[in-house]
Amino acid sequence: MILAKKRAEDRVSKLEPSYLKSTEDSISSGLQAAQAKLAAAREANDLKAESEALTIISELGYKRARLQETKLAQEEYNQKQESLQARNSQINLQRQQMPEQQVTPDPKAEDWASKNSWFGQDSAMTYTAFDLHKKLTEEEGYDPQSDEYYSEIDKRIRLEFPHKFAKKESKETIKPVQTVASAKRSTKTGRKTVTLTPSQVAIARKLGVPLEEYAKHLNTKEV
Repeated sequence: MILAKKRAEDRVSKLEPSYLKSTEDSISSGLQAAQAKLAAAREANDLKAESEALTIISELGYKRARLQETKLAQEEYNQKQESLQARNSQINLQRQQMPEQQVTPDPKAEDWASKNSWFGQDSAMTYTAFDLHKKLTEEEGYDPQSDEYYSEIDKRIRLEFPHKFAKKESKETIKPVQTVASAKRSTKTGRKTVTLTPSQVAIARKLGVPLEEYAKHLNTKEV
């Protein structure tokens, strides 16, 4: 039914006013001619001519009724289009008059983004974060401004991308050892202070030898 109505509206929208006017004039003139023929047939008592005239009048009457329906449909269509245009114009005017809203950044969101450098850089992780946000806020009822929300985001991101965080944590674990190795170690042996080089510190740690014992060994060799 909706499809049939749409087709009818499309057909009505394509009708030209001149076509309707010419059709109406044609029907009116045809009716006048048929009525004149009917009157003449009755005066002449010509039953055949009278029957033909009545048939023509009936057909033209049906066409006139259909034409009136079409004209009403076109008027309704035109009114609908005018109403739609007026509404769209009003909406556009309201949009033009509406002041632009200033979006205030959420400090928590900015802080979280600063701590997660992958956000906005790693596409897969960023899109996953958006999906998690939608799930947490729309399905599970988390407050997007709460600490629990950000903790849950962090937890689930780690579950989705454990290999990403494993690399980072591995680097952070090694970092203190590298810092110790980069600094020279001085160990007093009683005679003099022995300064261990970074490579010597690394070797001592690898062998599991205390730094003082290793330093004593070096000091003994030097002596």
